[in-house]
Amino acid sequence: MTYNVTSPTIALLKVIFYHDYTLPQFFSYSIDYMVNWQVAIMHKHKLIELRKIVEEKIGSLREEVEIATNVKPNPSYISDRKDEIEFLQWVTRIIKPILNHDNDEPQQLGAIKMRVELADTIRFENLMNERVQELNLKLKESNNLRESDILINEIDTLESTLGRLSDLKYGDKARAIEIAEANNNFQQANRLRKQLIKIQDMELEIGTQIQMQK
Repeated sequence: MTYNVTSPTIALLKVIFYHDYTLPQFFSYSIDYMVNWQVAIMHKHKLIELRKIVEEKIGSLREEVEIATNVKPNPSYISDRKDEIEFLQWVTRIIKPILNHDNDEPQQLGAIKMRVELADTIRFENLMNERVQELNLKLKESNNLRESDILINEIDTLESTLGRLSDLKYGDKARAIEIAEANNNFQQANRLRKQLIKIQDMELEIGTQIQMQK
């Protein structure tokens, strides 16, 4: 009979042989390790998650437009929702080439995969922030009320999308820290905080590299 010994199984066996853990310590370590390993396997690119959220929002807005058209409310309301759909469609268009570029690259694992994802999200954020800056300049120069409303709507839509991406990147970790602190598990909270700082430091490093390449 042959046994399928997976990578996490091998890693845990090494813990038994090379570390002087008590039984409770070993079980605690093994649970943490298996959870982290499973999360890594199930991990999805943040821009893929964001694209799904944006596409769902577009679908919701289209339903709003259809309902509002039948009810016949203020025409500007329908116009604003249609504009918002266009703004979000632009967001999905700039995500697409970034993810397509990833598909052309060899499959990456571990820390390299994380760096690639961080670089992708930084490029996306840079494009979004450049667009927001451009819109703010146009808003300052605009003397037309309707044009100003459209610009404000687009700025709000893009900034809201950036906020959603930030929550995807850091939200779970930040909430986990809050839960750990609420349960007086300060060791766990500090460990999570160090992980978060490490990711943010890596993001800053990659962002600097991208700026230097321009």
